[in-house]
Amino acid sequence: MNEQKVEVLDLVAILYEGRRLIFGGSLIVAILAAAFSFLLAEEYESRVQILPPKEQKKGFGFADLLSDLPIPALRLGEKGTPADIFVATLKSPTTLRNIIQKFGLMDIYESEKLMDAVETLALQTVVEKSEEGTIMVTVLDQSPQRAADLANYYLVVLDSTNKRLTQTGARDRLKFIRELLKRESDKLGEVMERLQKFQSEHNAISIENQAGAVINAAAAIQMEVMELTMTRNIMLNQGFTLTHPKVRDLGERITQRNQALVILRDGENLRADIKGIRQLRLEENLFLPLREIPEVALDYANIEKEVLVQKALMSMLLQQEAEALIESSNTISTVQVLDHAVPAEIHARPRRFLIVFIAGVLSFFASTSYTIGIGYLHALKQRWNTEFKNTIS
Repeated sequence: MNEQKVEVLDLVAILYEGRRLIFGGSLIVAILAAAFSFLLAEEYESRVQILPPKEQKKGFGFADLLSDLPIPALRLGEKGTPADIFVATLKSPTTLRNIIQKFGLMDIYESEKLMDAVETLALQTVVEKSEEGTIMVTVLDQSPQRAADLANYYLVVLDSTNKRLTQTGARDRLKFIRELLKRESDKLGEVMERLQKFQSEHNAISIENQAGAVINAAAAIQMEVMELTMTRNIMLNQGFTLTHPKVRDLGERITQRNQALVILRDGENLRADIKGIRQLRLEENLFLPLREIPEVALDYANIEKEVLVQKALMSMLLQQEAEALIESSNTISTVQVLDHAVPAEIHARPRRFLIVFIAGVLSFFASTSYTIGIGYLHALKQRWNTEFKNTIS
């Protein structure tokens, strides 16, 4: 315990003896740091703030239908948000080169190569997203006005780049859609021609209505045949002979209606006249044969489905063509500015007080460590000399 107290007292004694070096050296270093900070060129900071772009659901066909479903969106081949793309565009070498050429920064930065100026401008610029989600561009420059102009021009380049990429993509999409339109228009023409030919061959104007009409007509004729047959049987039961004019007339009417039922049932399959009644040709008859209605209805439904599908596809492509045409010539700004950059009134660098403070603190610790180290070495030397002399004695 006593030995420890002695060592602490020795340490305090060493620091006391070296107080001039510690405080004097720290003061001198702080003064030199202050003088050096006044030699550094003053730089001004300007900042511009923009709102993040909104995510847009674009696409057509199946992808567009999926966007309306309550399921998480899948970003195939896309890792960043639109805001991340904005940040990447602002940091891109192309953007930096455009700004350097606009403001002649190679001469201002005294750079011999364009890449050196690009690296300098990149170091002088900070592009980041705030916690609120906005995008901020901060630029440092020795001229407050130029710093503000540089920050604002970043947005000009961003907007022009967005428009160029959007218009180029829209023109390519427009070309692709128009090729699809031509191809699908030809397909629609072929399907419409098939439908027209099918309707002409089968007199299939309106399958549902025609089928209903045939069924109703057949039912009415069948009911009439049953009534006529009942009347004829009653007359025969009452004593009328088969040669009686009324009985014979009823028989002819029943035969005619049965022939009509055969025509409604078989249609074109009836090849010969039946007892002087001429066959009704199908192409002159609006009634579809009952036997053919299921098959004709199925074929008609398949062709009609193809027509509806092609029409829906054409309608969707025409809508996409209009959207692509608008995008290809759109000149509306893609950047929403929240705060424009203005010339700063107070320089941002160098931070002289911080430089002096850090230099003084580092000098204080360095001189303190040096003093303690010298004192420790001196104590070791004295202890070694004492032990060496005692050993000799």
